[in-house]
Amino acid sequence: MGRSVVKYLTYSGNNILSVDLPANSQILYTPPPIPGYKKEQYPDLVRQAFENPKGMEPLRALVNGNSKILIAFDDNCQPFPPTAQPDFRQIVLETLLPLLYSYGVEKKNIHLMCAVALHRKMKEHELRYMVGDQVMSEFYPTQLTNFDAEAPEEMANLGETDHGEVVEISRKVPESDLVIYVDSIQIPLNGGHKSVAVGLAGYKTIAYHHNPHCTEHTPHVMQPDGSKMHDSVERISRVVMKHAKIMVLEFAMNGATYPSHSAYLGKPDAQCNFAEKGLKALTPLSMKLLPEVARKGILRSVPGAYEPMSIAAGSIDAVHPITLAKLREQQVVDVPRQYDTLVFGLPDLSPYAIDARVNPVLVVSDVLGYVFNWFYSKPLVKQGGSVIILNPVDEVFHPEYHVAYRLFYDEVLPATTDPFEMRKRFQDKYAYDPHLRDCYRNRYAHHGFHPFTVWYWATYPLRYLSQVIMVGPKDDRSARRLGVSWAASLSDALATARKNSGHDDVVALTIPPFFYVNVKS
Repeated sequence: MGRSVVKYLTYSGNNILSVDLPANSQILYTPPPIPGYKKEQYPDLVRQAFENPKGMEPLRALVNGNSKILIAFDDNCQPFPPTAQPDFRQIVLETLLPLLYSYGVEKKNIHLMCAVALHRKMKEHELRYMVGDQVMSEFYPTQLTNFDAEAPEEMANLGETDHGEVVEISRKVPESDLVIYVDSIQIPLNGGHKSVAVGLAGYKTIAYHHNPHCTEHTPHVMQPDGSKMHDSVERISRVVMKHAKIMVLEFAMNGATYPSHSAYLGKPDAQCNFAEKGLKALTPLSMKLLPEVARKGILRSVPGAYEPMSIAAGSIDAVHPITLAKLREQQVVDVPRQYDTLVFGLPDLSPYAIDARVNPVLVVSDVLGYVFNWFYSKPLVKQGGSVIILNPVDEVFHPEYHVAYRLFYDEVLPATTDPFEMRKRFQDKYAYDPHLRDCYRNRYAHHGFHPFTVWYWATYPLRYLSQVIMVGPKDDRSARRLGVSWAASLSDALATARKNSGHDDVVALTIPPFFYVNVKS
């Protein structure tokens, strides 16, 4: 006699649950991590990459004693979750800077910049975690800064693309003889043309591609093929490249989200040993017995164990295809068909909630904007299907970081959840609001436009799906505010999905580690 249910180990906020799915449900897992390079190998590999770049002359041929150098790097959204120290940025900088000095570049002509775009700026201790004590002592705060998209004196207008997109970028980009962008890439969304052209761009420019028109009919925001968003980013990048010489250094990271002692959380039972199977059985019960603060501490204490599968430097056009190929090799999961219902448990973790709780707007964005869009050919869910999200959806907003998110939740969403209407009625108001602008510039808040960008990424699934059902909140208050449905339990949500499709046809995802589905038919 077959099993009546399938057990699904998943997250729900700061908890890990074992829940029951219908007997014929499928649970998808990422492929095992491809072995990558160890941190002690980074210095030699970084030197080799700069000495033998792809599609460009060696670094030594691009600089001299008069060269002005801008070294830009991502904020702490990448890699996510953060790895243990030393961070890859520290190792790269401690390798790259001596190389530049040996080629005659003077320290006074080097500027380091955290390319936050419209994300919140990094605090001093966060920069220190990323670049290390030595670089901080030598460059911070005058030659190591956060990018400020709202500083008029910092921005330069480089003209327009052939589509009329205004290219507003950090002035240090065209004023430098060489821009070196250091990038750790976990998903195909990031890197390549998106590095300088987004990370160091202003609101006017970012608004051209972070808008619902780019995702209304083509959902691809998480990878460049067939993406209107990435097409716009590339057009802007090519204008920037006419005014600046850009070299990228890209780390293509493998799927080792968890250190070895926690890897069982992302593995199917068939790949687990006896001890790991025991841990899988005990973890939900153990977490249930712990108070919320203890569960939160445990989940946030586990560092990412990512390793780079490739380390390549050179031109964007030569390097980024290498990165994308490596990521596809690691992340692709072939799936024979689409499903009617997707179930996903979201942890209280988000790249936009580092050192903060995940707020309700990010719950929608992380699942519909990110996870739903992690596919190569077509969505995992059929058109008109259902998505069930397991998360408590707590109405908490970080008082520093998520000021604009709080206002967006309290003012925009009660008026409309339609991306096009909110763009017309509220976007510029938030983007140019003096208080939100001050919070971004001086108080470590995400830009006033940022909550709009993450909501826009859900434009396609919000129209494509027949229903999104929240399971975890005590009542339907947050779901109503977000414009989605609510169920008191997973069994109730599955019953609602069954009414929609006429039968049980359920797929569930175990993420992290991250993966992209490739639906065959």
